[in-house]
Amino acid sequence: MKKISRVLPLLLASTSFGSLFAASDAKAASMDQMAIMEKQIRAMQSQLSTMRKEHDREMKRVHEQLAQQRKAQEQDPYAYHRAVTGNAQNNTTAQSSDGLRLAGFQVGTSLPSTQQTSASAYASTPYGQLTGTPSARVLDLYGPLHRGQVQIGGIRVTLGGYLEAATFWRSRNSTSDISSQFGGGAIPFANNPNYHTNEFHQSERQSRIAMLVEGDITHKLRAQGYIEVDFQGAGSGSNSRQSNSYVPRSRVFYGQLIDDADDLYVLGGQSWSFLTMFNHGMSARDEQVPLVIDAQYVPGFNWTRNTQVRIVKGFGHSHYHVGISVENPQQVISVGSGGNYLPPGAVADTYQNAGGNVFNPSTNYSTDVAPDIVGKVAADPGWGHYEMYGLLRFPHSRVSYLGSGRSKTDVAGGGGAGMVLPLEKAHKLNFQVSGLVGTGIGRYGTSNMPDVTMGSDGHIKPLPAANVLAGLYGNPVKSLQLYAYGGMEMTRSRSSFNAGGKHYGYGNPLYNVSGCDIEGAAASTCQASINKVVQGTAGLWWDYLHGDYGTIRLGAQYSYTYITSFSGVGGTPHTNDNMVFFSMRYLPFQ
Repeated sequence: MKKISRVLPLLLASTSFGSLFAASDAKAASMDQMAIMEKQIRAMQSQLSTMRKEHDREMKRVHEQLAQQRKAQEQDPYAYHRAVTGNAQNNTTAQSSDGLRLAGFQVGTSLPSTQQTSASAYASTPYGQLTGTPSARVLDLYGPLHRGQVQIGGIRVTLGGYLEAATFWRSRNSTSDISSQFGGGAIPFANNPNYHTNEFHQSERQSRIAMLVEGDITHKLRAQGYIEVDFQGAGSGSNSRQSNSYVPRSRVFYGQLIDDADDLYVLGGQSWSFLTMFNHGMSARDEQVPLVIDAQYVPGFNWTRNTQVRIVKGFGHSHYHVGISVENPQQVISVGSGGNYLPPGAVADTYQNAGGNVFNPSTNYSTDVAPDIVGKVAADPGWGHYEMYGLLRFPHSRVSYLGSGRSKTDVAGGGGAGMVLPLEKAHKLNFQVSGLVGTGIGRYGTSNMPDVTMGSDGHIKPLPAANVLAGLYGNPVKSLQLYAYGGMEMTRSRSSFNAGGKHYGYGNPLYNVSGCDIEGAAASTCQASINKVVQGTAGLWWDYLHGDYGTIRLGAQYSYTYITSFSGVGGTPHTNDNMVFFSMRYLPFQ
């Protein structure tokens, strides 16, 4: 028992010391594991920090490259068009060499990879750049947004337009705002005191708001809506006395369905007439509009902006296009100084009526029974743009007798051609010329020469006319654009008759024009019928400031207009006008 009592404490002591040593070893091992974990955490933190820095560097590089692409596109809009049309791939998503994916762009190269579309969809006209018109199609509706763009689901909205402060002076007082008047006696003859009075005005009313809305229906089918508004409308209460409360007006307002696979589009709404020459192809917002400040443009320029439905089809990889447009009709009527003529037995002639319902009651609307029809073919073979076009019109009138009447519809219209030639690429020097000849075509010229006059049967009669415009424009330096245009519109021959000792029609040689050059002479001694309107004009646009805030652009224009009348009793009257325009425009989205 004594041995057992001595051994038992020894066993207990050895067990206690063993447990102590084991606990000490376990604690040491646990501390080693914690140290290892802390080291691993620090390593992971260092890795994450490195990855974050690499990510920031990569994103900075991507943003810089996108900014460079945007700047390059703004400086040379045609480079983007060439890149797109020269790419045979149909990929909508590109991947860079390091695996970064950006919809519609190849990062690290100047050539974007995108689906192949019609060439004209990417054309950007000088006028479009001048006015901040949204023109380029969005390649990927979920790709990067540019200045002035908003994404709403699958719809992309692109804003455009400009704010303008304009100043202008005319040597003859025609009481006109930024849109000058050329035909119809708007520039007074010397018998009128306004011939001897200058005119000075300032205006912001050409300022413009534009919005393009577009979305893809399928990979190759897309829808677009476009609206452009300015402030050149005048309501019955509009004036310049105090609040200058002029009403806005819709310049263009239309929708399009565009089929890229078949190179075809359908447009409906108010747009530039299909007769207006294009800069490239036949795409909407690609019209070749003169670069002048004057909102009435230049005599010889063929245009209207009115409601229409058109269809355009492209061929040969968009090098050729053909189209037709059905457009809202309206006749410019000048019965002449002799006034209306009623044939024997007639009680009334009807060729126009004052506006009713939501038409303007203070103006007249012609009694049209069919739309104007415009057909056009265009070619872009590689150097230059070429067009041929035709116009059909159907002026209508009715002569009433007691208990009966007779209606008459004439067939009028004409044909023409135009071209735009790039003469020198480095300075974007271009030459353009266009013309139209036919009968009843006055409405489609800037001067609004008469379409029809009074005939000896009491019905309206189309007048023969012709328009021509030539221009030259270019950039001697990147920030400076110069332009010059010369244009003419004319009524090619008189259409007149005499009955019952009175003189009727347009340009009757027996009209009294002896007082046209005498100030204060009675209007009855200046029965002028405009024969020809000719204008020469030149001007410039200078990009004064350009950056992420947009563009501030300054412009100046001078024009000289010369107008002659058909000869009559007392001579051949003529008049003229010198006009000077200045403009400062802010384009926030360009």
